[in-house]
This record gives sequence, C-alpha cells and structure tokens, in this order.
Amino acid sequence: MSSNRHTTAVLFLAALLLLLSMGSTRAAVTVSTVSGLEQAIGRANSGGDPTILLRDGFYALNGVYLRITRAGITVRSADGDREKVVLDGNYQTTEIFQIVASDVTIADLTLKRARDHPIHLIAAADHDVRGVVIDNVHILDPGQQAIKINPDSARSHTVDHGTVRRSRIELTGAGRAFVWDRNNSCYTGGVDAHQATGWTIEDNVISGFWCSGGLAEHGVHFWSDSRDTLVQRNLIVDCDRGIGFGLGTSGHHGGIIRNNMIYHPGDHGVSDVGIGLESAPGARVCNNTIFFAHSYPNAIEYRFTATTDVLIANNLTNRAITGRNNATADLQANRTDAEPSWFVDSAAGNLHLAWPVPGVVDAGMTISGLADDFDRTGRPRGAGVDIGADEYTASPPPPLPPPTTGRALPFTLLLLGNRP
Repeated sequence: MSSNRHTTAVLFLAALLLLLSMGSTRAAVTVSTVSGLEQAIGRANSGGDPTILLRDGFYALNGVYLRITRAGITVRSADGDREKVVLDGNYQTTEIFQIVASDVTIADLTLKRARDHPIHLIAAADHDVRGVVIDNVHILDPGQQAIKINPDSARSHTVDHGTVRRSRIELTGAGRAFVWDRNNSCYTGGVDAHQATGWTIEDNVISGFWCSGGLAEHGVHFWSDSRDTLVQRNLIVDCDRGIGFGLGTSGHHGGIIRNNMIYHPGDHGVSDVGIGLESAPGARVCNNTIFFAHSYPNAIEYRFTATTDVLIANNLTNRAITGRNNATADLQANRTDAEPSWFVDSAAGNLHLAWPVPGVVDAGMTISGLADDFDRTGRPRGAGVDIGADEYTASPPPPLPPPTTGRALPFTLLLLGNRP
C-alpha cells in the first residue's frame, strides 16, 4: 500500500512539473506584415515572446526601422530560406536592425537598401552587448557599412563575442551609385567594428565593395582597439580591400586570419591590399589564398611600429608580402608566385588547387589550432599541411549549394555562405 502511494505521488509530481514547464513555454510569434513585425518586436522588448518568425514575403519598410533592446530576442524567417523573406529599406530606412541588447539572433533573412547600416550593433550607455549572432543573412546594397559594430558614445561599453556566419554581403552597381551619391565618397564596406573583442567572422561571401572614384573600406575590418578577432573560411571577391586588422595607429590586438580566399579581378582605379595589418601586435595570418588580376603589388601588408610579434605563414599569393613603416613580422613558408593554372578557375574566384603543385602541397609549417581548410576539410591530408586556404585532394571540392535566385550563378556567388 505504501509503495502504491509513493508511486502515485511521484507520478503526480512529474505531471505537475510537466504542466508547469508547458505553461512557461510560449510558442513563437509569426508575422507577415511590417506593422506586425514592428508590434512583435515592441512586445518582445517589453517582455513578450522573444522569438519572432517571418512568413515568406516582401516587407517594404519605407522608413520603418527595428530597434531591439531586450536580451535574447530572435528574428528569423519561418522556413529558413533567406531569399524568400526580404526586408527592403528602399533607402528610406536608416538602419533595418539596430541592436543594443545581448544574445540577439538575426537569421535566414534578406536585408536590402538601408540608407546607412542594415545591421547596427551599439553598446548601451550602462552595459556591454555580447553574444549577438548574425546567421545565414543576405545583405544587399547598404548605403554605408553592411554590419556596423560600435561602443557607446563614451567608449566605456563595447559589443563583444558575436558571430557573423554563413552570410552573403554584397554591393551591386545600383547600390554603388547610391553609396557615392549618399556619402560623396566610397564610404562602404562589409563588416566594420570599433573596440570589439572576441568576434568570429566565418563562412561568408563578401563581394563588390569598390568604387571607381575612391577607395572602399574592407570586406572585414576590425580596428579602434578591437582584439582577438577570428576571421576564417570567408570568400572575399572584388573588394578594394579584403581583411583588415587596425588602421594607421588605431590598432587591433591579437586575432587570427586563416583559410580565407580573396580574389580581385581587373583594377577599378584604387584597388588595394588583400590582408592588411596596421598597428596590429600579436596577429596570426595563416593559410590564406590571395590572387589579384590587378596590379597592386602587395597581397599582404604589415605596417607601423606597433605591429610586432606577428606570424604570417603558409599563405599562397601572386603578390608580395611586405612590411612597411618599421613593422616587424615572422614570415614562414609563404609562396608569392602563384600562377592561374594552379587553381580550378582563378578568373571566377575559385582558388581551390587544381593539381598537387610542388612546393605548395605538403609544404606548409604546422600551426597550432590549424585543423581544417576553407571547405572544413581536415588538415593535413598528406605528409604535411598545404600552403594556402585549400588542402588539396584528388577528388573535386565539396559540391556547391544550388542557386537560391532561380538562375545559374558563377562560383563566386554560388558559395553563399551556406556551407555546412
């Protein structure tokens, strides 16, 4: 009898806990209009359901911008296809998402034609912002930088330890014309961060950031005392400048740039370096592949006296790796004499090795933490690590994802950041 009462009590307690759990778990809010999206974010900021799903459709913002002030909010498409949910600022919305809270996720959306920044992350006056994730987002034709990361106005709080992954960030001809009219300069770029710590930028495609009349900012740029940034496995195509740590004396501390492919076709008049380190002590630049069709002489530059304790190793380029302004670095196992025939299709930005090039395959040095390549293929696969972003295999590179726009795309736009 005692045993039966004990069993009944246990079952009752379990059922009670289940009911309490179910009662505290709310279903996500699903929206299909701009006004519905505004209201859902407003309620989430005030303590309502933090998960907001957007149905497929075109959302004409036309001046509406979305400010997220509460930690833990997620905004994403309902079915995960970023090309089917389009938030269009029509160059009337200044910033599509302004985020001043931690642990926010923006995913599986297309954001286009913001007048300033499609995504702007800003630290609050009284607290840091941490853990923001931007995942599988297509950002098209920003009026200024696509993703902007800033401290608060007093520079006492920062935006740290976030991630941008599996995204496509691009500037087209139409967007380029607007940038010049908007700014009277080429004030645009991909990801631009000030005083940010511990960010990861990985598995993205960033393309088209250039102007014929002036120099664009980088595809990825962390400076103003940013530190410990990891930039890996990105494809950067047709951008005036590829990846930058620091600018002038406004520096960057530590950080790793590895396994990126950077390709630039013919000159637009002001083309610049593929990877630049400026006042960037402690940086590690390893196993990147850079190929220029224009005439800028340097693929990688390290500059200014504050740039010390830097390792530049296992990089494959067709331009020089050069120190400037009294910077110092340890250069190991780099090749700066790459030929087009070494790659699957250099003219399309496909910088996978086409064959086992002597002095490239198995010729790199072992580097702590280097475990894979551009395609996440494990390293090494032979007697040693290969130089460059691609670890050569006799089999073809991993299959590319299908086009999401309903038309055939070249290699550089097929790699939309959707690699697993």
